[in-house]
Amino acid sequence: MKKFLSVVMAAIMAVSMLAVSVVPAMAATVNSPIGVPVIDNRPGLQVNGVATTTDITFEADAENANKIVFTYKGDGALTGWEDNLSALGLVDGVDYTVAYNDDGTMTIEFLTQDAVDAWNNGEITINAIVDNAEAPTNPTKPNNSGKAPATGVATSVVAGSVAVACAGVAVLAATKKRDAE
Repeated sequence: MKKFLSVVMAAIMAVSMLAVSVVPAMAATVNSPIGVPVIDNRPGLQVNGVATTTDITFEADAENANKIVFTYKGDGALTGWEDNLSALGLVDGVDYTVAYNDDGTMTIEFLTQDAVDAWNNGEITINAIVDNAEAPTNPTKPNNSGKAPATGVATSVVAGSVAVACAGVAVLAATKKRDAE
């Protein structure tokens, strides 16, 4: 009986120590799921550096899905376009091409998989430079829904408490058994 009790106590303590060491490590690597598939991510759309969801529209070219046409729909006179493609390490003429159209639209064609991945991952920002424009009609806040919740510390505390309780029960059972004999 003593051997059985020793084995049970050792197993409880091993599980307790495993819980204390593993649970915080698992909580640190948790990522919250993103509600929208990556393919549906929008580029960052801005007017004079301020985020918007209504003043700029975009759509894929009907004949080539790798060509995206951007159109400014807000108030004020459009004077130009900016993008962050070169800041992402992409090279104009190699990874993408940009065309500024007579109607004021801008067309970006993605030529390499790296450029397509930047689009699909939502890394691209398009900024319309506008004179005499008021603030965008619908400014947006950054979406932080993909960040993991801050549960690592709480999970660690709970796991540690359970481990200490299990160890205490194991020690108490051992001492009661020893007193009984």
